[in-house]
Amino acid sequence: MKKLIIARHAKSSWKDSSLRDFYRPLNKRGRIDGPIMSNYLREIFPSIDLLHSSSSVRTFETSAYFTSKINFKKIKFDKDLYHSSTSLLVKKIKKYSNDYNSVMIIAHNPGLTNLINLITNIDLYNLPTTGLALIEFDCYDWRDISKQNSKLVGLKFPKQLK
Repeated sequence: MKKLIIARHAKSSWKDSSLRDFYRPLNKRGRIDGPIMSNYLREIFPSIDLLHSSSSVRTFETSAYFTSKINFKKIKFDKDLYHSSTSLLVKKIKKYSNDYNSVMIIAHNPGLTNLINLITNIDLYNLPTTGLALIEFDCYDWRDISKQNSKLVGLKFPKQLK
């Protein structure tokens, strides 16, 4: 069985309009929600095989909350995940080593919301910042993941934990 944890980065700041989008840091709410959501996830997954994160500043900062609470066997920052399309996300997932049974992705919308809708039986309007989707696949090879063998086992937003 494969387990995929999808997380959207925490809320980012628009305070400095001179910064390009890639370099925007987290804002106050993002710095509050990051610890809340990482504590929640640690209760379910104290250890995850791979963290695959966009390399933008806000995803890097978001990932620090999770890596401070959860044991990751491998961490990979990937510029390709910055505002990646759903099709690129699926291609990346299907190329994961089968040595990884649990993977967490931290990236951006709309790709993540569209990915959740593509590989599960829900119709999610929007994965909010620092939102988490926990998906299990009844298969042993990442190449075999599909909507038909997926089960959404959790969907949690910061508002629900405050």
